[in-house]
Amino acid sequence: MKAKVNDIELYYEQYGEGEPIIFSHGWLDDCSAWNSQIELFAKNHTVILYDHRGHGRSDKPRADYSVKALSNDLDSFMQTLKLERVTLVGFSLGGMVALMFTLQHPAKVSKLVLVGTTAKMAMPAHILSALRYILPYRTFVRIASKPRFYKPSQHIIEDFIPRAMKVPKYAAYKCFAELTNNYDIRNRVSYIKVPTLIIVGEKDMTNLKGSQHLSREIEGSRLQVISGCGHSVMIEKPEEFNQILQQFIDEEKAIEH
Repeated sequence: MKAKVNDIELYYEQYGEGEPIIFSHGWLDDCSAWNSQIELFAKNHTVILYDHRGHGRSDKPRADYSVKALSNDLDSFMQTLKLERVTLVGFSLGGMVALMFTLQHPAKVSKLVLVGTTAKMAMPAHILSALRYILPYRTFVRIASKPRFYKPSQHIIEDFIPRAMKVPKYAAYKCFAELTNNYDIRNRVSYIKVPTLIIVGEKDMTNLKGSQHLSREIEGSRLQVISGCGHSVMIEKPEEFNQILQQFIDEEKAIEH
């Protein structure tokens, strides 16, 4: 399905019924990154997955790819679907969007889940950013995929590369430049007051410290480190990830009632 969002159309998928959960994917990815979460959470919730602009089957404009622009897309998307309040789950870039959105629209987020994300990109990202000037795009994508997984199966790699290659070079580079050069909300995350769960892989070298920072800054937040796992925890260890997420959602639901 497609939803008209600002000046573009975003592709999305919807499953189940109940209180809505929106899953927001990472850079060079698409909503299929959450396939292992659909069946479980659609039993009791409306599960909504969407592709960011420039990714997957959404429109790919040559315009703004800042985190703020993607947050504005999410706000327009929720308005189009007439969603007033959601549980928001964001991975990597999607987690940055979730952080920005929650800061801008706290009343629209009932629960926040941040997966392998950060309030500011780490220095290794700047090294990767420099490589875009000297490497062919496919080579750049392959190098960018390395930190995503700790010990990936061939199947996981074969799934990821085609998803990444759907992102046009101009969109991938503009988005990554925004993340490395203009994204820094470290002095604002302490303003987040909604129930927050932070999940990160033990071997996620780019976002482990960032996740620990978020845990310290967001009052009452819970940090869960998944062992033997890299960046894409929901793909590498889906059963453990789902158990942690379900427990958080169920506990918070019990508190609300």
